[in-house]
Amino acid sequence: MKKTILTAVILMFLGNVMAQQANFENAVKETLTLLDSAKTTTDLQTAASKFERIAAVESLRWEPLYYHAFIYINLSFREKNGDKKDALLDVAQNDIDKALEANGNKSELYALQGFLYQGRIQVSAMRGMSYSQKAAEILEKAVKENPENPRAQFLLGQNIYYTPKMFGGGSKNALPKFILAKELFEKETEKSDITPRWGAKSNQRMIDACNKENS
Repeated sequence: MKKTILTAVILMFLGNVMAQQANFENAVKETLTLLDSAKTTTDLQTAASKFERIAAVESLRWEPLYYHAFIYINLSFREKNGDKKDALLDVAQNDIDKALEANGNKSELYALQGFLYQGRIQVSAMRGMSYSQKAAEILEKAVKENPENPRAQFLLGQNIYYTPKMFGGGSKNALPKFILAKELFEKETEKSDITPRWGAKSNQRMIDACNKENS
């Protein structure tokens, strides 16, 4: 009898855990669909608010923090005021730090950190050299964690593209990174789960730009 009761309790517990997991993943997927269709700043802010609420409930998961940071980095590129750009990136930095503390995917989070550093450059050209170097270093760490991560290769290419030619940058030197990223993007499976999948379209635009400049 005791064994039967214990088994029932364990099964009930496992059922609750699985249901909670399913609810979490469904909430993230629904918000990713909203993010994918976002066109305006308001749309992005709406998606960010939803990820913030998910993160508050699922405090041990890194994914909602990742996407909240990703949106805020993108919002920073839309903002014209330098102080406001930095404020948005500060929020994203806090998310990334928390996601790393939650043992999130290091390659993806390091890549996102590199993207954030690139965002810092937009505030002032005087930051270009220092933050470009920081971005390169953390993106190399992202590649070391997972050489198959296309976002890390794409962002490395972007870093090279916007670096002056006299320092080894420019479209010709960036193109191999974008081509490698394209190959890796094509290897990624369909968007069937909640892991990051963004970047393929932006990477293709950079390939087209490089080809146009070098033709």
